Amino acid sequence: MTENELQTLFNTLSAGRVPGKQDFNASKMFSLLEDPFSIWCVFHAPKEEAVPEPNRYENLKIRTDRTVRDNWIKQEFPGVVFITGETESERFKNTLSAMAKGESAIANALLWNLPENTYGSINLLVRSNDASSIWGNYHYHIFQFKRAHDLKEHYALQVCLLNRILGCTQKYTPANTRVFLRDRTIDVCYEDHCDRLARELAYWRSIRDGKSRPEAHKPPKAASAPWRVYANKVVAQSKDLLMLPGLNTEMRQCLKINGMFTTDDVAHAGLEKLQGILEEPHATNSYYNSLAYLHNKPVLREAGHFPPPVKKYNLYFDFEATETFTKNNVSFVYLIGIWDKEEDKYVSFVAKTPEEEIKIFEQFYDYIKDFSDTALYHWTEYEVKKMKNLAGKNPQDAAKLKALCSICYDLKVSVNKQFYLPAPSFSLKAAAPAFGFNWRQDDCGAMDSMVYFTNWLKTGNQDLLNKVLMYNEDDCKAMLVLENKLKEADVLDLKK
Repeated sequence: MTENELQTLFNTLSAGRVPGKQDFNASKMFSLLEDPFSIWCVFHAPKEEAVPEPNRYENLKIRTDRTVRDNWIKQEFPGVVFITGETESERFKNTLSAMAKGESAIANALLWNLPENTYGSINLLVRSNDASSIWGNYHYHIFQFKRAHDLKEHYALQVCLLNRILGCTQKYTPANTRVFLRDRTIDVCYEDHCDRLARELAYWRSIRDGKSRPEAHKPPKAASAPWRVYANKVVAQSKDLLMLPGLNTEMRQCLKINGMFTTDDVAHAGLEKLQGILEEPHATNSYYNSLAYLHNKPVLREAGHFPPPVKKYNLYFDFEATETFTKNNVSFVYLIGIWDKEEDKYVSFVAKTPEEEIKIFEQFYDYIKDFSDTALYHWTEYEVKKMKNLAGKNPQDAAKLKALCSICYDLKVSVNKQFYLPAPSFSLKAAAPAFGFNWRQDDCGAMDSMVYFTNWLKTGNQDLLNKVLMYNEDDCKAMLVLENKLKEADVLDLKK
């Protein structure tokens, strides 16, 4: 292929411009399937409502995955060409040039098909001589790498879109795309997914063009950043049916068909009407949850489950655990945090390595002054499950871990059994803010804390660990604050 022909191909596929928000990046397939309201926001929400929230965990994971992937590519394809460029246009041109030269393997490739408003990055293009293309008596097919155990739906559609772009580029569409998962390899058949791909792209165009407005998710994660804060606000202020726990899309649609579009509508409809629309317990739950919103106070569900039993020593605890960043890492609990109610202080135990994990549980055990008169409060069964799993792996400490489990008390279960709350769910991040509690840091959540912890291990910067400790302390204090608020709350008892 001559330079003029290559330039003509570039001009055709670029349509005389660079990718913009009117174009679909294959990497956005997950958002299209799982968070389409965020895509709607890109086109139709006020720009000033966007609030950047860096995803430190995802960024670290991407960097780690890229390093592992690139090392594997270099080992398996010694002659591989890695595409670079100061601009995306230059990177696209360099990709086309490498393909025209017939390179055996091309990593970090970028392809555009802007006449169809699509583009995307490809981990690896591998040359094959079993069919001809625009390049000559060879063509390229795609290798894509995913750090997952299973082929997820958005992965399949993503690689099929990339395969379609490749086919439009080289005038030959390979039958399969190879996806390397964490522990196996799968060939994804283009024909199996092309119809679904066409439907999803049509859906994206309808969102872009304002013909469709997708539903958001439940607060506090009604959408992904940078639209999370805006989406939470829109859902709450409009009293959207999403604010009612336990209802799926079909149930909400049934309510809308019957003229109920807000939580106020549900409250005013009455329980009898709801029972003719929804199955139980959804009808009853939705009615009383909507009353909790209407009156802005908890509604008594069933007395006798709250408040929790008061002991001489009352400790509110929470774990922070790592996830696997590289193949050689293992997940472990690196932080046990406790809010000691009687001492009015925060206590923490930190493990730097997986080998130290069991030691901080021994420290946790030793902190208990009197097992017969101590209550360990937690939110959800996560912490107890962790300790039971550790007991199976550490028989020498099994008795201590079981003793800790024996005095645990799940506050979420207690609250859920006794109250309907003016909150979209019974997650601590949803329930505590409904009663005025807020976490002190906007830039440190559960996933962020893993990154701060990992960077603390690398750098020794105490400020990073302090952010993790502050986040965990707030998790522990949120339970006590919510408990106290519910004890003091003016509760609506409809059975009186």
